[in-house]
Amino acid sequence: MDTEILKNYPLCHRCFGRLYAKLLHTSNYERGRSLKMAKAIELESKLYPLKERTGYEEERRKIEEELAYLYRSGLTEIRGIEGVEVVGEDKCPWCKGIFQEKNLEELLEKTLNLLREYEYDTFLVGTVLPRSIKKLEESIKTPYMESIKQEFNRTMGKLIAEKTSKRVERENPDILILIDPYRKKIRLQLSPVYIKGRYRKLVRGIPQTRWPCRHCKGRGCEKCNYTGKRYSTSVEEIIAEPFMEAFKGRDEAFHGAGREDIDVRMLGNGRPFVLEIREPKVRRVNLEEIGEKINRSGIVEVLNLEYGNKRDVISVKNQPHKKTYLALVECEEEVSDRELSQLEKKLENLTIYQRTPQRVSHRRADLVRIRKVYRAWTERIDPKRFKLKLYCDGGLYIKELISGDQGRTTPSVSQILNKRCVCKELDVLEVHDQ
Repeated sequence: MDTEILKNYPLCHRCFGRLYAKLLHTSNYERGRSLKMAKAIELESKLYPLKERTGYEEERRKIEEELAYLYRSGLTEIRGIEGVEVVGEDKCPWCKGIFQEKNLEELLEKTLNLLREYEYDTFLVGTVLPRSIKKLEESIKTPYMESIKQEFNRTMGKLIAEKTSKRVERENPDILILIDPYRKKIRLQLSPVYIKGRYRKLVRGIPQTRWPCRHCKGRGCEKCNYTGKRYSTSVEEIIAEPFMEAFKGRDEAFHGAGREDIDVRMLGNGRPFVLEIREPKVRRVNLEEIGEKINRSGIVEVLNLEYGNKRDVISVKNQPHKKTYLALVECEEEVSDRELSQLEKKLENLTIYQRTPQRVSHRRADLVRIRKVYRAWTERIDPKRFKLKLYCDGGLYIKELISGDQGRTTPSVSQILNKRCVCKELDVLEVHDQ
């Protein structure tokens, strides 16, 4: 063991032991004190025979200097050291006394006070280090060292677990407790609660998510009656509000498996979604009761509610879904039964090339999307109108598939029938996630 580190940094027993934390299964304090003690014995055994002999002044001086470094760092068992001040643990350049009992008790009390208003089962402690301490660690690093973060996390984690009867969870804790023990600052990071399910939108005229007013950008103005919203409500708000109230969250994010237009209903088995409640004070509520409350709105219904996780958000957003649509098509001219039968055949397994529709070109990249229609069914209503049911890839713009969007979608229903056709109503019947 080299005492050169102690020459530059009078590390306390605990911090010195941390330099060799991976070598012996004991506490850092005991390891550090024992290493210093062993070194002192080694040095004194060399010094002892030199005391009675002459001509060894330089060798004695070097040994006494090394012993002084050990003494200064808190090994007061060494005798005969004069004019050297012992550096107390609170002045150790690495820990600065953060492991002293009174300091730990103060931080523990502050932490428990912050935790009292939150419901949680698991937690994890994270230590925030000042830049100067990080630099010091780099300068004294050994292959066997553990960071002071690791020891402080372990120490505080045990204390909090003992006081709260909650358990430490390293992968996905309910609460991450970030402590700066040097400045005695503490903040909490709360993991979101995720609720997954499916929703049905029973009416036309409301968007999936909240739309800020285009004039005031959500701040509130005369145009939006100071609501900050372009539409009075949305699927997101109808679903999220009772959950936010129950979980006492700070805010939320709504993640849907695609979205339907404002004038399109979402029927059938519903669209998969995940609701993310951020910074919840409550983590467990009766999902069935909240679902019943949402369903009483008569506007939106939710099904299959259950707790989820962050991976569900990725799945909902990225997993491709085929869809079944039902459109009410109106043609400028009459359409025959034979033409409808031909339309069904031509649409089956048909590849569609669709340039970004004009109506969304202001917010979507202008590119050509390739999608496929797998099956089509028609049902006449009157000479110029018919129902068109489609089973197709997700991301296919159905209104433009029918109209052709001035040639931006090809082939289209209008092109196949050689008649100008428009979509008067549209419903999503099913989002296929199998």
